[in-house]
Amino acid sequence: MEKLYDEDIICACATATGNAAIGIIRCSGKNSLQILKYIFKQPNKENLPTFKSHHAYYGQIYDNEQLIDDVLVLTFSDGKSFTGEESFEINCHGSMLIISLILRLLCKNGARMADPGEFSKRAFLNGRMDLSSAEAVMDIVNASTKQAAHIAIQQLTGRIKREIDSLKDKTSNVLSAIEVYIDYPEEDLTPDINKWTNDINSILTENNQLIAGFARGRYFRSGIRMALLGQTNVGKSTLFNYILNEDKAIVSDIHGTTRDYLDANVNICGYGVRIFDTAGLRETDDPIEKEGTRRSIELSENADIVVYLLSASEGLTPIDKENLERYKSNKLICIINKSDLLDSSLLTSLENELQEILGKESNIKIIQMSALHRKGLDIFNKSFCDLLLGTDIGENTEPVITNERHAILLDQAQNALKEANTRLQEEALDLAAFEIRTALNHFGEITGEVTPDDILNKIFSTFCVGK
Repeated sequence: MEKLYDEDIICACATATGNAAIGIIRCSGKNSLQILKYIFKQPNKENLPTFKSHHAYYGQIYDNEQLIDDVLVLTFSDGKSFTGEESFEINCHGSMLIISLILRLLCKNGARMADPGEFSKRAFLNGRMDLSSAEAVMDIVNASTKQAAHIAIQQLTGRIKREIDSLKDKTSNVLSAIEVYIDYPEEDLTPDINKWTNDINSILTENNQLIAGFARGRYFRSGIRMALLGQTNVGKSTLFNYILNEDKAIVSDIHGTTRDYLDANVNICGYGVRIFDTAGLRETDDPIEKEGTRRSIELSENADIVVYLLSASEGLTPIDKENLERYKSNKLICIINKSDLLDSSLLTSLENELQEILGKESNIKIIQMSALHRKGLDIFNKSFCDLLLGTDIGENTEPVITNERHAILLDQAQNALKEANTRLQEEALDLAAFEIRTALNHFGEITGEVTPDDILNKIFSTFCVGK
C-alpha cells in the first residue's frame, strides 16, 4: 500500500501523565528497531540482540554508558504491529523523569515525538483498520459506562464497517444496473424503474434505522448533561445526593445555601450522566446569588435533560409557573418533591394543575418523590430513560451509530438516495446515477475510503498523543 505520510519514526508515552508503577513508551516507523539496538542492552550479552516479532526482552536502557532504567521491551516486525510498521514498546518504571529521559534518547537517535492520534492514523493508512474502527479507539478510552465500552469495542472490531459495506453493496448493485443501461443503449435494454426504486427504498429503510439509532447512540459516546433546577429550598441538593448515593452537596433549611453549581458523574440505566446541582432560582439583591442564578439558567440551556423540582408543601407558585413555561420545550422531568407532606388527593390535584400547564407532550414527565426519605429513585430512573430514548427501557436495541460525523454522512447519503428516486421517476437516469454515486461517496467517507486528508487530520487531532 502506498504510504500517505513521511516514513519517519515516531515515539510517545502511551500511559497517563503522572508517576505510576509502569510507564509505556511506543515507537513506530521504518527501521525503528535500529534505534533500539543503540540504546538497549541485555544482561550478560555482548552482541546486540536480534529482535523477533511478538517477543519480550528484558534489559536496560543506556544513554552511551549511563544507565537510564531497567525495562521490558516488546518488539513487532513490519506488517505485524498495531500501526502495521516495525515498532516496539518500552515498559519502564512509571517516573515522569524516566519516561522523559527515554523519549529524549529516542529522539536523539532518530525518532520524533508523535502528533495526537498519529499511531492510530498510521494504523488506518496502513490498512490495519478502517476509519470508523480507528475512531472507536478513543471511544474505548473515553467510555464511562460498561455499555459505552461494549459498543465501542463492537465498533473497533468492524461492526460499523460491516453495516456500511452492506449498504454500499446494495447501492452499487443498483448503480451498476442503471449504468449498464446508460452505457449500452444499442443493446435495446428496458429500464426497470420499479425495481430500481424499490431497491433504493429498501436501502433507505435500512439506512434510516442506523440514523434513528444515533439519537440514543450519541448519549453512549458523549454522555448526558442533566441540570437540577428549581427555587431555593425545594430539595435539589438532597436529590443530587440521593442520585449519587453520597453526601456531596451541603444541605440545609437556609435559603440560598447552594450559590454555585456542583457537578458529578453518575451511571443511570447504563448511560454516563453529568448531573448539575444548581443555585436556586429566586429574585435577590445578593450579587453572588444573582450570578448563581445566571449560571443555573446557562446550564439549563445546554442540558440534554432539565429536572425541575417544586415543593409539594409550597404547591405551584407563580415563579414555578414562569419557570416551567420556559423549560417545557426541553426534555423535562418535573418532580413534585416532599410528596410525603401531602395526602394523595392534594397530590393528584397538584399533578393535574401541572398537567394543564405542561400539557401531555412526549418530552415531559411528571413524577412524585421524597428525596429526603429516599423514595422514588426507581420511578425517576425509569422516567429518565423513557424521556431520553422515547421508548420503554425494555424495548431498547443497541445502537450502531454513536459518532456525529457518521450520522451526518448517513443523512447526506439518505438525501442523495431520495433525490435519485425522484430522478428515476422522471426517467433522468444520468442524474439518478450521479445521486447514487454521491450516496456511495458518503458511505465511503465513514469507513475512510474517500476521506480527504484535512478530515483525517481533524479526526485524529482529538486523540491522545500515545494513540
